[in-house]
Amino acid sequence: MIRGFYASKLGMIAQQNSLNTIANNVANINTVAFKPQVTAFASLLYENIDGGAGTNISTGHGAKIEKIGIDFTPGEMEPTTRAMDCAIDGAGFFGIRNKETNTTTYTRDGNFHISVEGTQSFLVDVRGNYVLGKDNNPINITGGFNAENLGVFSFSNPYGLTLLGSNQFTVSNTSGQPVADNVSIVRTGYLESSATDSATEMVKMLEANRAFSFNSKIVQSTDEMEKTVNQLR
Repeated sequence: MIRGFYASKLGMIAQQNSLNTIANNVANINTVAFKPQVTAFASLLYENIDGGAGTNISTGHGAKIEKIGIDFTPGEMEPTTRAMDCAIDGAGFFGIRNKETNTTTYTRDGNFHISVEGTQSFLVDVRGNYVLGKDNNPINITGGFNAENLGVFSFSNPYGLTLLGSNQFTVSNTSGQPVADNVSIVRTGYLESSATDSATEMVKMLEANRAFSFNSKIVQSTDEMEKTVNQLR
């Protein structure tokens, strides 16, 4: 019976983490170019026990979250009529250079602005970080904005990118290094909408709630059985 406690407890923890992921997806339903996260579960170690009469019973030890992946399904292109709003038609990413750390991240969010620095003007994202050009350098727009100068990069395995938050991704050992993307097209005057589908997330939330409730009832039932056994001793 102790096994029931542990298995159901792990199930509750896994479903709670899944609910947190779903809640984050729903909260970002209006975030530009947001990519929802997807929870994958895995069973813990199974054990064979003697069931008597030469039979074996396979019993598990619960479940866990194996991985929280990213769904890179493209969102819809929403017209804004603003020249510096850019959306990628394809699988590419914009390159961003952080002003403080000088590190490079990648994003699908093309809501760009102007940063005036002395006599020069540079293209920046909503956080004020430099947008990179095809040469991997910040784009100087003192002479005007030209979307042709935007760098678009792709990865051999985008699902291996590490999510940093705020629509930013960074390179990992499994994503591969960024290369120039000559296939994707930049559409000016558009922004990519969030790829979160509210109906899908609601269904997932109902499923996770039911699974959490089921594991909670197992904890309660196991506790009652344990009390009964203790009273018989």
